[in-house]
Amino acid sequence: MKMILAQAAKKILGQKFYNDLRAKYLFRDKESPFPLFQETPFSMDWKSYNKPPSHRNSIKMTYIVSPTQRSGTNYLSHMLDLHPELEFPSGDDLPDEQCLYTYSENIKNYAYQTVSTWNKWIKSGDKKLIEHSIGLTQSMGYGLLDYFSQFIKPGSSLLFKTPDAGRLQNIFHMFPSCKVVILIRDGRDTLESFSKSWGGDGAFKKMCERWSHRVDNIMEFIRMAEASDMSDRVLIVRYDEVNDNTREELVKIFNFIEADNDKFPWDKLEDVPVLGSSSHKTKSDEVHWNPVKKSDNFKPNQKWVSWSVKRKRIFKKYAGENLIKLGFEEDNNW
Repeated sequence: MKMILAQAAKKILGQKFYNDLRAKYLFRDKESPFPLFQETPFSMDWKSYNKPPSHRNSIKMTYIVSPTQRSGTNYLSHMLDLHPELEFPSGDDLPDEQCLYTYSENIKNYAYQTVSTWNKWIKSGDKKLIEHSIGLTQSMGYGLLDYFSQFIKPGSSLLFKTPDAGRLQNIFHMFPSCKVVILIRDGRDTLESFSKSWGGDGAFKKMCERWSHRVDNIMEFIRMAEASDMSDRVLIVRYDEVNDNTREELVKIFNFIEADNDKFPWDKLEDVPVLGSSSHKTKSDEVHWNPVKKSDNFKPNQKWVSWSVKRKRIFKKYAGENLIKLGFEEDNNW
């Protein structure tokens, strides 16, 4: 059909005028590697995951994720980092929150668009192009792990954390061998801590929407993992349980990530500091990130009970449904 239309256009416009128009069209995109390059010829389905390729010697990694900040990822990561088999790559010149999947759409798009330029050489069709796109995305993920491996002891398992579930659905596209520990905190306590940390009733609605949207991301990620037979790579733990039943929850996590319980220095648990808590502010009423020893009266739960009727109504409207889905309430009659 295209050839017929092209022949008709040549007759109507004349060969020279047709060639000029065609050349302008073909060179319309300065970023295209080829003047003849058309739109991406195959479709990608990123709604399912691929298992890690067998030819790789996978670097072991555990990733702690929470819906948003103020969920306890600092506390949990510092406890897990005590285990001699795990190592959190941190220091004066390294980030405490790596955000390795946060901008992963750019990596997926890079792989997709790059492979689309290979179309005229690949003889096996769309299936092979899709395999290449997935393979490139995974390889870039392994490249990130290789980069961070230089900052830990050889043989250690990498430990990362990101207190935000935005783009979490992409984590297994990049890191198919990863073990993901999802740390869930009562959204009301999270929002109360948010408010104390950054202030302002004016942003409370936005905070509720943000938390609820990130919970939606987590639920979609879990659904995708189950559909791809990768749910054994995901563990959900609750912050209140980690705080109240620390030893039992850590054993659960160590069993999940296949770390030896007996090697953990249980006698050092009480030395794990609290960082960034809204309960420990400076004299100028600002949150700080200096380590503070956890006291016996440190109670991070049920901080929201003194909320006004208005604040409760806003939370129920924008985040109440997901609070119920997570099992923190049976209904909105609280």
